Parts: sequence; structure tokens; C-alpha cells
Amino acid sequence: MDQMPVLAERPTTGESCGGEEVGLLRQRLHRISGQVLGLERMIADGRPCAEVLVQLAAAQGALRALGLQLLALHTRTLLDAVAAATASPAEVAGELTALATLATRTPGHAPSARMSTGTTTDHRDAP
Repeated sequence: MDQMPVLAERPTTGESCGGEEVGLLRQRLHRISGQVLGLERMIADGRPCAEVLVQLAAAQGALRALGLQLLALHTRTLLDAVAAATASPAEVAGELTALATLATRTPGHAPSARMSTGTTTDHRDAP
């Protein structure tokens, strides 16, 4: 299993996450939490899987967009630190490399053995 980049050990600018845009980030998170609660209600209500999957994809997209927004904010903060000479270009390059590794990571987890589709048919060889 590969290791997660350890960003906390890297030099930082001391800026809080989100800086001046905290309100916008919190609004986005509030909408995402509503989407997740909606997913829970859909499953509890026995909604069709296709409908749940559509809403799940929307929530995942919202989380990805939030992550990209945070990455852009942090990148600007790091570049400002270089411009103000409070961080070296090498330090910033190291942190950006770690962030890029983290941002491009794809979950490759196999489905849980506890999950069941209710069928025993193997569809791997189906056309």
C-alpha cells in the first residue's frame, strides 16, 4: 500500500484553510452535506439504485470541485509566500508535488465482501 504524502511536515505559510473565502467554502460544504443526507434518505426510502447512483455522482462531483477550489486557493497562497520571500521555491515545489500526488490519487478499493448484489452470476465474460 502506498503512503499518503505528509503535508503537515512541510513548510506552510501559516494561512488558514480558505483564507478570505471561508464563507464560500462553508456554503459549498453545507450543500454537499445536504446531498449526502439526501443519499441516506434515498437508500432508507428504498429508491431505485439508478436514482441513488445519479445523486451519488453529483455529490462526488461537488466534492471534487471543492477539492479543486481548495487546491487553487492553496496554490495562490504558496505563490504569494514565494513572492514575499517567506517560503523558498524549493519548499513550495515540494508541497505542490505532494498535493498533486494527493489530488490525482484514485481510489482503487475492491468492493466490500459484505456488499451483495443479490445475484451469484459472474458477468466478467459477458459481451
